[in-house]
Amino acid sequence: MKNNFPQLLSKLRRKACLTNVQLSELAPVSRSLIGGLQSGKRVAGEYQVKKLGIALGLEGAELNAFIFSGINRCSEKVLQDSQPYPAELLNLLARQLKLAGVSPDKISSCVVIEDASLCNVAIYLMDGTQAIIETTLMKTS
Repeated sequence: MKNNFPQLLSKLRRKACLTNVQLSELAPVSRSLIGGLQSGKRVAGEYQVKKLGIALGLEGAELNAFIFSGINRCSEKVLQDSQPYPAELLNLLARQLKLAGVSPDKISSCVVIEDASLCNVAIYLMDGTQAIIETTLMKTS
């Protein structure tokens, strides 16, 4: 999967006549994030990419396309890091959500709180309801 987010970000920053420092101040995000994104060495989530898009003056469909391009870049990294795990583990969450009747189009947002052994996910649905997922990882000998 080829993604041109690094080139897109660089092009839009230059088109807006902004330096990395100026864009970092407008967004606001760290200068190192912008440099890392443009070089392809870093990825960012939706929140950071949206801040950059707004700072670059993007709106509507153009902003959404920019966000999706950035998210796809982040997803590539996640998929790459997750690839060695068994498919059964990787698909567990999607399968559980489907069994509970929670389809992707019903989700408005989610919040993840995690550490090494505990993870809680609050999933907010379009109809105003909420689903909670709690996991605990215990290693036994």
